[in-house]
Amino acid sequence: MRPTRAISLLAAGSLSLAACNKPTPATADSAATSSTTSTTTAATFDEATARAQILGADSAFQRGMMGKHVDSLMVYYDPDVVSMGAGAKATKGTSDVRAMYDKAVKSNPRDLTFHSDGVNFSNDHSMAWDYGTYTQTSDGPGGKPVKGAGNFLNVWKNVGGKWLIVAEISN
Repeated sequence: MRPTRAISLLAAGSLSLAACNKPTPATADSAATSSTTSTTTAATFDEATARAQILGADSAFQRGMMGKHVDSLMVYYDPDVVSMGAGAKATKGTSDVRAMYDKAVKSNPRDLTFHSDGVNFSNDHSMAWDYGTYTQTSDGPGGKPVKGAGNFLNVWKNVGGKWLIVAEISN
């Protein structure tokens, strides 16, 4: 994997979980990961709650990335996830995504900012996607700071009331 891909995916993943660059209380990501009530039933689907769960997961993901806690990132991924960064082949499955993020956190990510442009839902509420922009700084060759910016798109699937990323892309 190229360093720019790891940096790009680092930022995209962080955004996926950063949501408008607003801090989220610890309880927000708890709700995003421990919900046992499915929100996919059309009659009971609460879009505002589902959106808050996804944005809360985005925020928790960003905190995990900044803290270099790769294990805390992996709870947001479906086992069959596909992750794509600029100029690189697709990374498939949580083992390869974990390896990608293990490498990414070694680049000393910092100054991550994210702006979410929205969360949308499929008609049956089983899928969602969020997208936006990010900026970040990380260490490049020789340890020199490298600034990056780009766009991201995360595709989420509702699995038993928990939203999991099934695909992510950044550029």
